[in-house]
Amino acid sequence: MKTAKEIESIYNLYVDELFTYGLYLGFEREIVMDAIQDVFCKLSADTSMLDNVSNMKFYLFKSLKNRLFDIYRSRKEHVPLENVDAGREMPFQINVNVEDLLIEEEEQQQIKREIEEMLGSLTDRQREIIYLRYVQEYDYPQIAQLLNISVHACRKLVSKAIASLREKFGTLVFLFLIS
Repeated sequence: MKTAKEIESIYNLYVDELFTYGLYLGFEREIVMDAIQDVFCKLSADTSMLDNVSNMKFYLFKSLKNRLFDIYRSRKEHVPLENVDAGREMPFQINVNVEDLLIEEEEQQQIKREIEEMLGSLTDRQREIIYLRYVQEYDYPQIAQLLNISVHACRKLVSKAIASLREKFGTLVFLFLIS
């Protein structure tokens, strides 16, 4: 059982990444902040929920995505239930920030444009899966669970995203994925 101080520590450690992920999913800042607060209020009320968590970051990402989806669903009451699907594709936008200290300003802008062009050529689902795999460094079973798809479908989606990038941008893709 976690103490309030431990929950606070977990919050401080992951809040920025959770906030960024929520924004990437296309939600407004206030909604993301509220959803993060909801997740941590629920954890604070029953700290025993964390007793069997082996990967805290993954657990929090999944909880946040579920909470955001619940908020989205509750605000779309006029949508027929058959159109509400937890596995449906949600908007996923990435705004790339390249470190100022690593390269000159002109080169930065060129790299940023190239990466945004690359990511912009992908579907929302492909952008999300590339973010989870290469930025958050989740493995395929974790991504599959987070996106409510099979591991096979997850691997196939990553493969298609990379193939699409390679077809359109050639070797530039490898520079993006290894950096």
